[in-house]
Amino acid sequence: MKLVLNFLLALFVLIIFSGQSTVGQTSPPAQTSEGAAVVVKGKRLFYFYSNVGEYTPRQRAVMASEALQKLAESPDFDVDSIRVMETSSGTDVVSGSTVIATVTPDDAKIAQSSTTQMANDFASKVRLAVSARREENTASRVALGIGLTIASTIVLLLLLVLISKLASDLCTSITNARGQGIKAVRIQNAELIGAHSLADLLLTMVKFSQIFLWFALIATYIVQVLGFFPNTKHLAKAVMANTVAPLASVWEKILEYFPSLVMLVLISLVAYAVMGFARFFFDSLRDETIKFADFDPDWAEPTYKLSRFLILACALMVAMPYLPGWESPAFKQVGLVIGILVSFGSTGVVSNVMAGAVLTYTNAFKFGDRVKIGEALGDIVEKNLFVTKIRTPKNEVISIPNGTIMTSNIINYSTLAREKQLILYTSVTIGYESSWKDVEACLMAAAADSYGLLKEPKPFILQNELADFYVDYQLNVFTELANEMPFVYSELHKKIQDKFNEAGIEIMSPHFFAVRDGNEIAIPPQYRGEKYKAPTFGITHQQAESQTL
Repeated sequence: MKLVLNFLLALFVLIIFSGQSTVGQTSPPAQTSEGAAVVVKGKRLFYFYSNVGEYTPRQRAVMASEALQKLAESPDFDVDSIRVMETSSGTDVVSGSTVIATVTPDDAKIAQSSTTQMANDFASKVRLAVSARREENTASRVALGIGLTIASTIVLLLLLVLISKLASDLCTSITNARGQGIKAVRIQNAELIGAHSLADLLLTMVKFSQIFLWFALIATYIVQVLGFFPNTKHLAKAVMANTVAPLASVWEKILEYFPSLVMLVLISLVAYAVMGFARFFFDSLRDETIKFADFDPDWAEPTYKLSRFLILACALMVAMPYLPGWESPAFKQVGLVIGILVSFGSTGVVSNVMAGAVLTYTNAFKFGDRVKIGEALGDIVEKNLFVTKIRTPKNEVISIPNGTIMTSNIINYSTLAREKQLILYTSVTIGYESSWKDVEACLMAAAADSYGLLKEPKPFILQNELADFYVDYQLNVFTELANEMPFVYSELHKKIQDKFNEAGIEIMSPHFFAVRDGNEIAIPPQYRGEKYKAPTFGITHQQAESQTL
């Protein structure tokens, strides 16, 4: 492996140095007493003798040398394109639109010649020098290109074999680890990706990576080989311009976006840290390891949820300007549409959230309380910012929007029970022939023997109505078992029936009719007196006379 790396490094250095063009190589201008000469391969082609404006003869020679260098390196340069053109300032030696040198009248005067003759002589020497240099460079470059191509081919084959070997070893390792080292990806008890599916996914990724590396190596090999030869070097440049340039542009965009990406990561980390601290803080308030005056521990969880929502909303607002395409018109239009939809559709949501917050911080009810909301009676099993769920005694779960609760009557039996102020009441109707003292004694005895009732405060009885046929007695008792009210009522009703049956007092519910003559007074016997005697009930019978028609 080390030998391969050393070989690649040497080849890389060779390619770099071989990529430097030597075609048309010129030497620095030689300054003599006669003038400044343009030197190509040690041969002086032309002399400049006079100044042109602010340019000295030496500077003019340097400019001519640079112009020749650029033309000689151009793959499209044709030596026959060099020609002489007369101008107002002298005679120019040009190639296409490029001016190689200008022969001024002062140069011709010092050289005791004409500008045209000097320019033609310079053009001829340039043609010969460049042609000879190109032939030499072409032969040497072709030989060097062949050698580099052979070396590159060997390196390519070695790398392809190495990649294939690594891919094969990875595939073997993944196959052997299927179901053992490679386990299923789970979210709690839900299996997101099975062990076999994950192994197949990893195998596919390895194979695609192998194909991608092969393609990248072969493409690089082709571009390098084209660049080794003078006649195909322009093709290599064209391929590089059409492939590397777009990739370079993408890379530049990535680098340009990198500071924004760093800011997004920092914002995410800060938001995560703040939410973690909020979770710790409100858990401590809930567990009462941290206490604040007038802060109910039951407020900790909903307050945390509100805080988390606000933290995420603030983090999103801060992060929005750093998102890709934030300033694009499409992003703004999508944001506008979403804003309109949220504005029209969030009225009910916002009202429910506000109602949920009000219900939470006013302690209208807590988790597990027995409440009556409107016509729904049951225990609170869930409450959040949107809805409240209660479970009825018949095990039915009812979801009530918080906005609806705010406009409904709420009776919290559990709050009254905790304060020993929850009153259960039931009524019985007894006829007037039974003494109210006996009736109340039976009711009090039933309350004393019944399940789940408090001794203090004491039960009390109200006579609600003196109806036509009965007296309505209401028994009021106190209990702490708000969540067991149906069972407490049931036991109380059983005891009431037992006590009244034992006392021989008939409960007038449901109503019934008795046939009586109406002469005996319908009051308890102890109020009739010892000499009271019911009047007799007389019937007079009169026989009608028969008539004969």
